[in-house]
Amino acid sequence: MSDAPARDVQLASEGETLRAALYGTLPAKRAAILCHGQSWDAGGWRDIAPRFVGRGVPALALNFRGYGGSTGKTGKWTTVADLAAAKAWLRQAGATEIALVGASMGGHAVLGSSFDRDVECVVSISAPVEPVEDALSKKVSGRKLFICANEDSMGAAPHVLRTFDLCDRPKTLLMFGATEHSIGMFHARYGGEVIAAILDFVAGRG
Repeated sequence: MSDAPARDVQLASEGETLRAALYGTLPAKRAAILCHGQSWDAGGWRDIAPRFVGRGVPALALNFRGYGGSTGKTGKWTTVADLAAAKAWLRQAGATEIALVGASMGGHAVLGSSFDRDVECVVSISAPVEPVEDALSKKVSGRKLFICANEDSMGAAPHVLRTFDLCDRPKTLLMFGATEHSIGMFHARYGGEVIAAILDFVAGRG
């Protein structure tokens, strides 16, 4: 694990200023963007992000609009626009490949962002939370890892299963016999297993 402090980053997205924390250094072969859920912000990745660096993957913990000092207000598709800005910033800073990791609202964002077919892999935690059009599920690209509790407290499980069934390979599904949602999965009794699976997936080749 890297003990180096995170570096504060600001980037522009459709006229708004986004705040983010960069863990590790660039350039790098692969970098990850970590996307928070609706009830938390990028600070929720503080204990996990350095572990990506320890696996050789710098991580950018992004605050969507209206979170963690980012300006503006998050709407239905603004998260995808914000991710486009973060991907562009990472590429300019020297990241060759990009991995997207998101929970709940952030999970919706990383799935939608993958439609551009410009990411190496996608990790969706407790997402989609709501029904997604089948045509959109089929557009998810890259290596894919879906993680969810089978009795997710927000009712995400059937929507996760549907999107997983429809999206193209390569894909992996991890379902836990539990009720935790989003960041709650990291702090559950099985949280270590969740985090290890994410790290192995992002740092590996599938």
